[in-house]
Order: sequence, then C-alpha cells, then structure tokens
Amino acid sequence: MTICTLASSSSGNCTIVSQGRTHLLIDAGITLRRIKDGLRRVGLKPDDISGVLVTHEHSDHVSGIKMLVKHHKTPVFTSTGTGRGYCASAPEAEPFVNCFEIGAVIELGDITVSSFLTPHDTTESVGYVLQADGKTLAYVTDLGYVTEEVMCATSGADIAIIESNHDREMLKHGPYPHYLKRRILSKRGHLSNCDSGSFAAKLVLSGTRYLQLAHLSRENNTPGLARKTVENALILNGIAVGHHVELDVAPPFDAGRIYEL
Repeated sequence: MTICTLASSSSGNCTIVSQGRTHLLIDAGITLRRIKDGLRRVGLKPDDISGVLVTHEHSDHVSGIKMLVKHHKTPVFTSTGTGRGYCASAPEAEPFVNCFEIGAVIELGDITVSSFLTPHDTTESVGYVLQADGKTLAYVTDLGYVTEEVMCATSGADIAIIESNHDREMLKHGPYPHYLKRRILSKRGHLSNCDSGSFAAKLVLSGTRYLQLAHLSRENNTPGLARKTVENALILNGIAVGHHVELDVAPPFDAGRIYEL
C-alpha cells in the first residue's frame, strides 16, 4: 500500500492511497490543478483515480470534487448523511455519489474500506480504515475528541494519519473571534496537539509504527510545536520516536512523505 498526503490543512485536504491498480483519494478539498500536481509526484493522473472517499462536506474536504466529476467522472463514496448534505449543494455531482452506512465494509478494487463516526460539527463526519495486502491505514481528522468508537476502529493500524490541529494556548490568545475559538475547542471541533499526543501514544502501544500529524492550523499551530508536543507525550509513555515509531508532519500545501507498506 502506497500513501501520500497531497495537502493537509484547514485550507484543503487530499490524500492518495494506492494498492495495485486501485487508487483512492481521501477527500478532495483542493483545486483540480493541485490534485494533478500531487498525483504526478506518485506517477498518477486524475483518470487513474478509482474513487474519492469523503470524510464530510466542509469545503476544505470537497471543493475539488465538482471538477473531478465534471472532467473525469470520478466516483465518490461517502456516508449517507454526508452524501445528502453534499448533493444538496452540488446537485450536478449526485449521479456520481455512492452512499454507505457507517461501519459497513466495502471492497473498492484491491482495497477494503470501513468507516467510523467522528465527533465533528457536520451531519455525519467519518474517519476511515483502509486495508490492503495485510497492511492497515487509519485516517482520522476533524474530531473534537477521541471517542471509544474512534479508538477501537483505529487500534492496531500499521500507519495512522491523525489530526493535530491546534495548540490550545495559541488558539486562546490568537486572533480568532470568540465564537470560532469555542467551536474549535468544543467536543465537535478539532483535536489539539495535547489530545493528539494522548491518541498517538495509545495507537503506538496498540501496534502502530508510522504516525503522520495532519490538518494543522496555520494560525494556531506550527509543525515544530505539533511534533514536539506529540513526541513529548510519546516519551512519557515510554515510546521512543525513531525506534518504536516514525513520526512525521504532513505539509499543509504540498505533497508529503510517500509511505510504502
């Protein structure tokens, strides 16, 4: 299984996961031009894409879908609630949208996909677990806290891409209006660096060997601060980065590290 984030931030999210001839995007919240540029790095083009797995309908996760559908007839897969919400705002994409019930296991070519509910301020936000050739990816961003369902679904994954959105102090003292700070800090908001560190430690203790921090806020976080906070949490749990786990931060606007599992 090959995995590479093409963009990961509050401004746009897109990740490519490949196995054999199956190539799936997780979200498409960037322009088609940027998707093409990112795919070129891993030797692919939009016509190679087998489908898009959508986590939820916020624009930073779906803004590129209309052009993928229009120019490449790309199938879209999402939960029933998210599909309903997305199609209401993009009716032209509806013929390409395939809905599933959360928790259902679907086979998309060489990749097995399952989903789980995430606590976020949308109708039916989900995270994904993708399995292929004995390897497992857990992908979970945009959640206010780590529920028992999230923990159960992601435990034991070989690689996990998890949210590390903000530093609480930067957010509290930053320029955002009060209502937006409250939204981000709520249980249907976004995961802080500290919460991500606790989550990361549990994942590594369950068997995860690769961790990538994702969906960092440009205004309320830095890659260095996110990595340091999560690494400190790992150390407190007896976990050595570079020995027990590899830790990386997804770039916000460019393609990140290519993982080959």
